[in-house]
Amino acid sequence: MWLGEMFTELGCQTAPALNCRQALALIQRIDLPIAILVINPELRGARRMVKMLVAANPALRLVLIRNATAIQSAAPGNGREANPSGVQARFILERPSPAEAISRPEWAARIRKVLI
Repeated sequence: MWLGEMFTELGCQTAPALNCRQALALIQRIDLPIAILVINPELRGARRMVKMLVAANPALRLVLIRNATAIQSAAPGNGREANPSGVQARFILERPSPAEAISRPEWAARIRKVLI
């Protein structure tokens, strides 16, 4: 939920969810247009949810949040596609490892790039 807090600090209204089902329920409950969707493409139902939301809002900016190992394993030449779920995104944010401290200024800078 720290990522939602970071977006909120930068002026966004957020609706963090732990899974796609919860996200869809929140979207229906708040009934506001979605400008940016930050999602882990490995989540069950991610592809279907993204298709549905993009169909309803073609201007939606999609941001993938991935583990560093998923990004490294998707490097060219290793036989794995960059995004196995097929979700196309404008940005990819690399999730910090559990042992890594979250640098708020660094993440604020990353998020500002997404918002531009």
